[in-house]
Amino acid sequence: MSSIKTLLIEAILVAGMLMAGIATAHAAPLQAAIQSADLRANVKIESAVLVERTEPDATGQESTKLYKPTEVKVIPGDKLVFVNTYRNTGDAAVTGFVVNNPVHKAVTFTGVNEDWALVSVDGGQNFGKLTELTVTDTASESADAPDTSVTRAAQPSDVTHIRWTFDQAIASGASGELRFSGIVK
Repeated sequence: MSSIKTLLIEAILVAGMLMAGIATAHAAPLQAAIQSADLRANVKIESAVLVERTEPDATGQESTKLYKPTEVKVIPGDKLVFVNTYRNTGDAAVTGFVVNNPVHKAVTFTGVNEDWALVSVDGGQNFGKLTELTVTDTASESADAPDTSVTRAAQPSDVTHIRWTFDQAIASGASGELRFSGIVK
């Protein structure tokens, strides 16, 4: 693979993480979240993308390591781990907190760590458990023939967004991580 294509993939990953990696969404409009009366603004999120590699260690045993994209050459087929670290920096517990995370188009979603997370396969319009979602594929066999539609069970590769809705309050000073994984296309 050319170094230009590799650099483009790395740039896409970094830009995707920075621009779309964490879209913190609240039940109220974003303007309300910014207002000091909305305690959800006290929950700060930092995101990171890590490249997962399985390599032999000094004894020859296979071990899995995580690297920053700047530490290794990122290529199609690489496994990625997206980590969203959150912390309530305020003095009060925060309720009603929701995190939406789009999946970058250069990445195929493979899984999420938290079993309470929901996914979308329609650009973030609707969310549910992957096993409950369907996708309608439309195909055109020729310009003269009408389009045909087939509805099928949604697959991990159909996921466009992930949503974590916190059922419990995030206590003052509390922190945690939200993780999902994917593969570079």
